[in-house]
Amino acid sequence: MMDDSGHRENGRHKPEMYKPPQSQWLMQQPSMKHIMSIMAERDAAIQERNMAISEKNKALEERDLAIMQRETAIQERNEAIMERDNALAALQFRQNSMNGNNSCPPGCQISRGIKHMHHPQQHAQHPSHVGEAS
Repeated sequence: MMDDSGHRENGRHKPEMYKPPQSQWLMQQPSMKHIMSIMAERDAAIQERNMAISEKNKALEERDLAIMQRETAIQERNEAIMERDNALAALQFRQNSMNGNNSCPPGCQISRGIKHMHHPQQHAQHPSHVGEAS
């Protein structure tokens, strides 16, 4: 009986183990110069890969920074829009409350009839004309 290594149970080798070396063993081994050039090529390829990875990471960092700046700008824009809308609403409320109770703010010298001419964009009817419009 034989095992996979070619030995018989009695310790003898198979006869083919004594054949002359095959052609793969007769090939000339690469020279040290050739091995060194292959290693240099490998090292250059590794260095090139590392530089590409480094450039990619730098580009990703720049992209992330640009995204953060964009998000900050959008947030600032939204806050400015809210401030504008709040200011317009406060102004409109103030104008409506001034027109609604027919009174001038403290220190106002304008007569009631003239006051409505300052706000032509408002189409609210004067309380004395409400009965006529119905």
